[in-house]
Amino acid sequence: MKTIYKICIAVAAWGTVGLIVIPPIVTSCSSDKDKIEDRVIDEGLLRNDDLVAIKTSDGKVTIKNTTTGKVTIKDIKLDWTQESSRDSLAVFCSEKKRGYYNMYTGEIAVPAQYRRAWVFAEGVAAVQKNGMIGFIDHKGNTVIDFQFPYHGNPLSEFVFSEGHCVVADTLGKCGVIDKKGHWLIKPEYDNISTYKEYAIVSKAGVRMQVSYEGTVMNSFVLDDIKRLTYTVKERYENREGEIEYLDKETDTGLFAYRVGGRCGLMDANCNRLTEPLYKSITAVDKNMFRATLIDYYSEVILNAKGVVMK
Repeated sequence: MKTIYKICIAVAAWGTVGLIVIPPIVTSCSSDKDKIEDRVIDEGLLRNDDLVAIKTSDGKVTIKNTTTGKVTIKDIKLDWTQESSRDSLAVFCSEKKRGYYNMYTGEIAVPAQYRRAWVFAEGVAAVQKNGMIGFIDHKGNTVIDFQFPYHGNPLSEFVFSEGHCVVADTLGKCGVIDKKGHWLIKPEYDNISTYKEYAIVSKAGVRMQVSYEGTVMNSFVLDDIKRLTYTVKERYENREGEIEYLDKETDTGLFAYRVGGRCGLMDANCNRLTEPLYKSITAVDKNMFRATLIDYYSEVILNAKGVVMK
C-alpha cells in the first residue's frame, strides 16, 4: 500500500513539472513563427519565385532570395501601387524618401532620394524634388527637368500614356507635354483628360476637344443631354363609368445639357439658353424650370428662355 502511494505522488509531481516546463517552450516557438513565417507578404510586386518579402512588426520590409540566402533589400517600406504590366521597377520608401527597386532581382535600381515618386510608364517616371516635379529614366538620370509644380491636375495622372502626360505650370494651369518636356497643349486649362488621338480640356466650365497640335477640334463637348418633360394628370372615364386620372409625360421642347458635372438649358436648335451653372434642371411645366445650384440645396426658377425669374 505504501509503495502504491509513493508511485502516485511521483506521477503527480512529474505532471506538475510538465505543466510548468512545457508551456514556455510552446510560447517560444509561436513567437518565432509570428516574427518570420506569418509575416511573409506577397502583393504581386515580386516577379521572381526565388524572392520573398518579409514584413516585421514595425511595418518594415526585407526582401530575401530564398535560393541564395542573400538579403537584397533591408528595412524599407513598399508602395504597392505599381501596375503589373507597366514596368519592372516599383516604388519603395526609406527614411521618408522614395526610390525604385527591381521586381525581378530584388535590388535597388534608384536610391531613395525623392519626396514623392510615381510609377514608371513608357520608360520614365515622375518624381518630386525640392518642391518641383521632373522625370527620370531607369538609372535615375533626369530626362525632363524639375520645372512642374506639385498642383494642378490630379496627382495620379503624372504618368505617361501614348507619349503624353498632363502637368501644370507655376500658375496651376494644366497642359500636355511629350517625353522631351515640350508642350503639346499649352498650359491654359483647368483640367485635362488625355486619349490616344486627342485630349478633352475644360476652362471656365466649358469642355473642348483639342488635338496634340494644340488646335481646337470641337469647341463645346457635352457629358450628357436629356430631354426635359413634366408630368400632368389626364382625366378619363373607365368602362364602369368611373373617373380616373393617369400621369402623362409632356415634352417641353427644351433640353438639359451637362458639362463637367454641371447643367445648363438648351433649346431644340442647339442654342445654349444658359451657361452650365446648375447641379440639375427639372421641368415644372412648359414655361417653368427648377434649377438647383451647385450647393445641392438652393434653387432658382428659370423661364423657357433661360432667364432667372425674380
